[in-house]
Amino acid sequence: MRNAKSYFLIYNYFSSLEARMKQVLVFLVLIVSSKIFGQNEIVGKWNTDKENSIVKIYEDRGELFGKIISSDQPGVVGKINLRNLENKGDYWEGELFVFKRRSWYDVSMHEENDTLYLVISVGFFEKEVQWPRG
Repeated sequence: MRNAKSYFLIYNYFSSLEARMKQVLVFLVLIVSSKIFGQNEIVGKWNTDKENSIVKIYEDRGELFGKIISSDQPGVVGKINLRNLENKGDYWEGELFVFKRRSWYDVSMHEENDTLYLVISVGFFEKEVQWPRG
C-alpha cells in the first residue's frame, strides 16, 4: 500500500510540475508574440492637429503607409503622406510628405500613451510634432 501511495504522490508532483511548465510556456509564447505582432502599434488613425487632418497608417503587402483620410483641405484627402516605414526596434523610420513644401522629408517616430511622436529631419534641422490617436 505504501508503494502505491508513494507512486501516487510522485505522479501528482510530476503532473503538477508538467502543468506549471505548460503555463510558463504559454506565458512565454504570449510575451514573445506580443513583441513580434505588437510591432505595428503605429497602425491606426492619428490626428495631425493641422487643418483638422486625420492620417490613417495602414499595412499593405507587408509595408506601412500613411494616408490622409479627412482634412479641411479637400485636395490632400486620399493622398499618401507616409512611406517607406521601417521598424527599427523601439522606433520607426520613413518619409513624410509635407504638402506645403511639396517635398518628402526623413521622419522617425514612436508611439507612447496613444500619442505618435514624430521627428522630421530637414538637413541639420529637426522638428518634433505629436499626433494623438484619432
